[in-house]
Amino acid sequence: MPDIDHQLLAAARRVRPADPRLRGCWEHVISGIEYGWLDTADVHDVIIRLRAGHDIGFERLSFDRLGNRLRVSCHDQEDWCAPDELADLLAGLVADRSPRDLSTVAIVWSHTGDGELPYRASVGGDALTIRVNDFPAEPLYTLIVNGHEYLDLEEWPSAWVRPVVPLEVAEPGGRRRTGVPLDAGVLLSWAHTLCRLTMDDPALVAGALGLPGELVPRRGEIAVEPPPPGAAELLLSSRAGRFRYVRVLPSSTALIRADLDALLGAGFVPPRVHWDSPHTRVYRVEVAGAPYSCEVAAEFYFTEEPKATATVLEVSLHRIPVFPRP
Repeated sequence: MPDIDHQLLAAARRVRPADPRLRGCWEHVISGIEYGWLDTADVHDVIIRLRAGHDIGFERLSFDRLGNRLRVSCHDQEDWCAPDELADLLAGLVADRSPRDLSTVAIVWSHTGDGELPYRASVGGDALTIRVNDFPAEPLYTLIVNGHEYLDLEEWPSAWVRPVVPLEVAEPGGRRRTGVPLDAGVLLSWAHTLCRLTMDDPALVAGALGLPGELVPRRGEIAVEPPPPGAAELLLSSRAGRFRYVRVLPSSTALIRADLDALLGAGFVPPRVHWDSPHTRVYRVEVAGAPYSCEVAAEFYFTEEPKATATVLEVSLHRIPVFPRP
């Protein structure tokens, strides 16, 4: 027997659309509830999809957008109406009924190995996936249920259990150094990690770098709070669901150019954008067989070419894809 939401069904039967073009579509909605294909959460999904201009289907009931018209099909019958008008009717039907709030459900996630879609889980037979978005233009995460966008999230829900960073990612080559003040050795360790790290979720990147703090959106980037020892601020950036860089502002003048030269090599000086731009030195870090290299860019006072004792004002680590040689 199908699991029918009788309260929702009774409410739907009480609706009498004034527009004749809506009546046939509404009868298909009622049939979907009668067959157990639609419940309150499904109706909320339909509203979201229609207003976003997308299609959605349940068993033998489908809602297909064709330009500014909507085709609602049930079994072998179909009717047409305006999508916005049907969405408004559906919104009134569930106005006092909340959708299933999966953000409050205790969900244990596992890794997928995909940078853009890093997590998956299953709840009540539904396949759940997390997508990392183009932050800050978009929400940080989107929950996808059975292939459809379900919920946008600005932060990771406290009820969810994120999987631990895989051991081979967290400790590449045994070089990881945690709990020590920011220095050239820490930067080299982070660079090695980023060369090997194939995941893009800012939380996974922070975990792989040994940064246990809370992720807080800040000025279009994501800050780790509290920052690690020796850093006044540490920021992560991602775009289009892809990790971009780590940016660090040292909290002291202890880190100097000579330290970076000693561990990262000679580096190179890129062209300055303007006469008062900071002097920058870029160091390329490579790991044999890794899918990425890492560029460590250090900025110094702009008044003169940085000497060996010049203090690092800011340093950023950028992950660069390694393309096979022809």
